[in-house]
Amino acid sequence: MKNGRLLVFVLLVFLLLVFVGSVVAIVVMLKGGTGPDVGDQTVLEVHLGGSMPDQPAPDQPIPGFGNHSLSIFEVDTAMKRAAADDGVAQVLIIIDALGIGYGKIAELRDIIERFSTDSDKPVTCWMEVAGNKEYVLATACDRVFMAPEGFFLVNGLHLGVTFYKGTLDKIGVKAEFTRAGKYKSAVEPMISTEMSAPFREMMNSMADSLYGYMVDTIAQSRGFTSERVRAIIDDPPMTARGALAHGLIDGLYYRDQLLDDISGKAVRSATLGPSTGDDDDSGADAVASPESGDDDSAGAVADGPGPRDPRIPARSDSDDLVDRISLRTYLGSVGKGTGSGAKVAVIFCEGQITSGASRIGKSMGSDTIAKAIRRARENDDVAAIVLRVNSPGGSGLASDIIWREVELAQAKGLPVVVSMSDLAASGGYYIAMGADAIVAQPTTLTGSIGVFAGKYSLGGLYEKLGLTTASIKRGEYSDLFDMSHSLGPDGTLKMEQFVDGFYDTFLNKAAQGRGASRADIHTVAQGRVWLGEQADDIGLVDAMGSLRTAINLATDKAGIDKDARLLLYPRQPSFWEELLAGNKGPLGALQAAGGLDGVVLGTLDDGPGPLGAQVRAAEALLLSAPLLSSGQPVLLAPYHLEVY
Repeated sequence: MKNGRLLVFVLLVFLLLVFVGSVVAIVVMLKGGTGPDVGDQTVLEVHLGGSMPDQPAPDQPIPGFGNHSLSIFEVDTAMKRAAADDGVAQVLIIIDALGIGYGKIAELRDIIERFSTDSDKPVTCWMEVAGNKEYVLATACDRVFMAPEGFFLVNGLHLGVTFYKGTLDKIGVKAEFTRAGKYKSAVEPMISTEMSAPFREMMNSMADSLYGYMVDTIAQSRGFTSERVRAIIDDPPMTARGALAHGLIDGLYYRDQLLDDISGKAVRSATLGPSTGDDDDSGADAVASPESGDDDSAGAVADGPGPRDPRIPARSDSDDLVDRISLRTYLGSVGKGTGSGAKVAVIFCEGQITSGASRIGKSMGSDTIAKAIRRARENDDVAAIVLRVNSPGGSGLASDIIWREVELAQAKGLPVVVSMSDLAASGGYYIAMGADAIVAQPTTLTGSIGVFAGKYSLGGLYEKLGLTTASIKRGEYSDLFDMSHSLGPDGTLKMEQFVDGFYDTFLNKAAQGRGASRADIHTVAQGRVWLGEQADDIGLVDAMGSLRTAINLATDKAGIDKDARLLLYPRQPSFWEELLAGNKGPLGALQAAGGLDGVVLGTLDDGPGPLGAQVRAAEALLLSAPLLSSGQPVLLAPYHLEVY
């Protein structure tokens, strides 16, 4: 009876949503699909935070329904349009905790700096809390403000790796993996209790490069020397007031004061109520200069107006605040655009590479991505293809299926350009290496040209649990991947031959795609991960830049207009398709609450910070487990790396 009532309730809710969605759709069509008008002196308000995928989520039938993170593509599109929009006078960027890598940080910085250069419009940033990533991003803005009691922790980089061998030993599980490439350290956490010398060498190299990027970016943005920035990082101020005393930010504002500032009004005092002094200028509280006062003393810096931007017109106290429009509303107001002629297909390749269909936001399936490339190739209006890759790699077989589709697109005469996001390592590099050009950010993790394969032997665990097995064989290696016993010397030799063969394939295809010799590729391969700027120096990528850089490069190669319309692939399931997807959608999640695709990881893995990182790492391990024990060649980055 209870189940019947629940089913009736779910059906009623579903029908109600269908009805409301239909009404909203009709209203939108009658209004011509546009949102509110953008008047003069409008402020575009952009909230950056959370996981921020590359590909935008499908439109929701009910505005505000669902909790989709703002995508990098949406930010790029809105800022590009706002630069040429006379109605948008300035941009306000509010940064919350970010759960993205330094590749996307560099991408967002490029977007902000390009807006400033193209428009000469002011960009103001405000934060309550700033860590390494948040602050590095904020320094792309003209002015940076924080809440007066905000937390500021720019304290350098920490790259950590967890090793599981000791735990596996305790439960009687033996990880048996063979690898090609001395830097291919993805298996080390399962077969060792500490970093090997090549692993540590690679990590130190990346840490030096990434730390240098952070220091140089802050120094150039704030007009400091690199030595001064390093000294501040070694003794971080911890508070917003300390950051102001060091000259790392421009002022301390509560939200209402911030709105006064961007409206051109006199900024209200942080202390409201009757004045106790003779000075009538309540908005002119002193602000300590960067070189005065004690850096972290609570009383060293008074709340008060920060530096004015002369491009913001002054307004009287009696005037209203300036109009603000959110990024998503702004995108709706300018419409999506139509038109015929040559187009550029942008294909988003996000997540661990697997066979079959993609799991949006989690994995990229070879069937889904291969189909997207085919659709773009077979569309006569498509003149060029851009692959936006954000992947640690995965299945070697699935990677090769996608690589083949890229080759077929080029054989048709379509330029293919790759834009690398946070990471495009191992299988992520495999699918990119045959492109006409590869564009990466200086902080993108890429390369990792190497292979490993193997299985987990559970014989010791079975013994602890009192389990016994029996089998009948036909064929010397028929039980090669039987997890009840070890590979043995013959099985290990067979796996080594298999892995070495696939590594040769990887090297040969990389050499062909990059126009280099096999020996040259082997020198920079062996499973080693490089940062983008390092990869540029050794010839694994062609240019530094953003997705927009890759799009412009693709249009140049195709000989079409730079403002050609973009077609986004693969098509993501709509709200209604997800709702009706049975045990793969929201209804299924209700039935299996607490499962991997349901409540636990689904609600936490988008979160920034250490908790979200642990959940993402656990999910990555769970997603990888079937692949790691399958015996297939695995093209996976050497670690799940979270850098703060």
